[in-house]
Amino acid sequence: MRNPNLSHKNNLIQKKRRAAAESEEIQSLLNSAISGYAQYIRGISARGVLDYDLASTVHHLNSYVDKTKELEKENSFFNWRSDFAGSVIPEFLYRIFSFNLTRLGVANHFSTRDSVVEVTLGSNQGEPFNVRKKNQDLCVGNTYCPLPGGPEGQFFLVPSIVFEVKTNIDINKLSGLDFSAERLKRSFPGAKYFLVTETVDFSLSDNYASTSIDEIYCLRKQMRSAARRDRAPLQHEVFESLLRDVTDIMAAQMITRGHVYERLESGRLIDG
Repeated sequence: MRNPNLSHKNNLIQKKRRAAAESEEIQSLLNSAISGYAQYIRGISARGVLDYDLASTVHHLNSYVDKTKELEKENSFFNWRSDFAGSVIPEFLYRIFSFNLTRLGVANHFSTRDSVVEVTLGSNQGEPFNVRKKNQDLCVGNTYCPLPGGPEGQFFLVPSIVFEVKTNIDINKLSGLDFSAERLKRSFPGAKYFLVTETVDFSLSDNYASTSIDEIYCLRKQMRSAARRDRAPLQHEVFESLLRDVTDIMAAQMITRGHVYERLESGRLIDG
């Protein structure tokens, strides 16, 4: 059974099926991609993930991401519309998050397609709730809840952190994603909304702390204009920071805070 969170692996499997009717050139290119993918997966260091030391792992990731981008330019069979290169990093994040959280004993569940991002009261008695779903690059949570107004026994993942993963984010995309983050937090005020992007294309002099976006991780630490001239490699320390942040957030949600009377001693009644 396919794991829907292994988005790039599933993409390769689908292309393998289609390639049977394609030219020998395309089949050769695909076999090269599959070989590169296997090499990159072997390069993921389990110890490095647990120790938040991703230098070696991201080196292998870098090589494979470069390969997928080259294939997209080289042949339309790997067209960006098929989400070929774009599915590598979301899958990588799933791999390191799930491995680290599981080894630490932190409950973790993931969703991508049809993730519930908003639940509001319906306009009539026949539909007491409106449930809005959206395809996400990645969503992680530690608990499921019954789907409001849905069939009995149908559950959805309560989002703890939602990730949007992009190659580049400009000011227009940023505004749209800020609106998505705001809508998410109307229904799930405790959820975090993270943007993960290779490069950025907006002014860094503006203050984005007032938005509903909790953090923007720039994986190449580079503006898009500079990347067009000389693209920097993916920076392992950014992945390490993201992995640590996700682990801390998910682990904190597992802690029982106790009754409000017990918090009175600290003087902080909500986060005490």
